[in-house]
Amino acid sequence: MNKRFLSGLIFVFGIGAVAPAFAADLPVKRRAEPQQTQQTANNNWSGGQVGGSNGVSSVNNNFVEPGAYVCPAAFPYNVSCFESNFAFGGHPVSYTIGPFLGYRWQFGNSVVGVEGDWSWKKAENTALVSMPFVCFDTTCANYRSDTKYGAIKQTWDSSFRLRYGWLVTPSTLVYGTAGIAIGEISGSFSYQGILFTTTPLVAAGSTATSRADWTDTRVGGTVGAGVETVIWGGWKARVEYRYTDYGSYTKTVGVNTVCAAPTGCSAPSSSATIDVRESFHTVRVGLGFDF
Repeated sequence: MNKRFLSGLIFVFGIGAVAPAFAADLPVKRRAEPQQTQQTANNNWSGGQVGGSNGVSSVNNNFVEPGAYVCPAAFPYNVSCFESNFAFGGHPVSYTIGPFLGYRWQFGNSVVGVEGDWSWKKAENTALVSMPFVCFDTTCANYRSDTKYGAIKQTWDSSFRLRYGWLVTPSTLVYGTAGIAIGEISGSFSYQGILFTTTPLVAAGSTATSRADWTDTRVGGTVGAGVETVIWGGWKARVEYRYTDYGSYTKTVGVNTVCAAPTGCSAPSSSATIDVRESFHTVRVGLGFDF
């Protein structure tokens, strides 16, 4: 038998024992006391809570790639031959949904607790650059064909957070939350560069190719605020905003350069470094049950 149930039985029997002695003087108050006690019990914020939430996430995806190129032998890199710029970003909005589990302790009007959650989302940005003529001289007798593709995507995320709140009424809690965030970020990159010369005629020469796919589990931080309120019995509803940041990091992918006549190649690239920056904003509504 749990302690709350046992305490409730003792309380009820205690009231039953003393009520007759006061019944003649305070009949109305004594009949109202059990209802008041029940209302206080319903608004007890100590204990565990399990539930789920859903909402929308606005994701910040940034992707910058320097390092994939191929240059003819007579055109030095960064002098008369340059890399084709490739950078993209965006703020896709994704539906998000998942469960949460936590525990809280109430001290007067203050409520402190810990909570963990997990959410699914799918927010992706992609870009394709196709440049058939990257000229190295004024007559374009020597040129390069460039094709670059990139993708970056955020999928699931989770967090483990501390919560602190203040009861503005016995049934409504305003709170702040902060902690560690963990999330999955995946991406891909491909490049193909082919050198051409019109002397003699149009002949293909050196090539550079790259292809990479990756999936990373990133650790960052999250902070937010929300409002939670009793709706019935042990059920509580909430609205919450959170900002999550995974920071900046780099991915290095190999570039395979094959130098061939008639173009040759100068300073062939052997790798490309991709700079990634990831964060997101989320607004959720949720429903939890106390246990």
